[in-house]
Amino acid sequence: MNQTPRLLNRIVLVVVGLVLLAGGVNLLLVAGLPGYAEGWRRSAIDVGAWFDLLLASTTLTGQKDSWLWIVVTAVLICVILLMLWWIAVQGRGRGGDYISTFISEGPMPGRTEISQSAVEQALRHFLGRRSDVVSISVSVWDLEPEAGLRIKVQPRKGTAPGALGRDVARAARLVQDALGVAGPVVIYVAVGTRSRFARIERVL
Repeated sequence: MNQTPRLLNRIVLVVVGLVLLAGGVNLLLVAGLPGYAEGWRRSAIDVGAWFDLLLASTTLTGQKDSWLWIVVTAVLICVILLMLWWIAVQGRGRGGDYISTFISEGPMPGRTEISQSAVEQALRHFLGRRSDVVSISVSVWDLEPEAGLRIKVQPRKGTAPGALGRDVARAARLVQDALGVAGPVVIYVAVGTRSRFARIERVL
């Protein structure tokens, strides 16, 4: 699977978070420190005067507006196009149905479809009731020649990830054997806050 969208998501979140954090700290300082507020006001006046001078020095001949606004407009258009591209790549490759096949032969021809939720239920069945798993989710990815599975497992704290991963891989193979498919399978064992504080009676 392509890691570019995920990396881009993290970069965008970090940049937005840092900008919001800096803005919040600045507001707190302006509200709580009179000396800082006065310095900020003087700086804002100086920046405003410098910007007015810049606009005046970049005015087009015969026009009253600066050509910098054209540059700003072009930059904003590029940013909008980049955001549209970013939205378009979210979830690229992710599919809905694990199997979607049209059968033309036999007494009842038609399309056979098996959704990712059915695959998840079959996986839970082959894994059985386990007290060492907090949650499990399955997503389908459109690959060639057969669709692939991404299985995310969240184990309880203290669970051996190697043994759990082997059990999940074995269950995934059983599911594929039952469905008659053999696409790639990626198993992702995630440990987080939910794993640490989940109630012990919660089972898969």
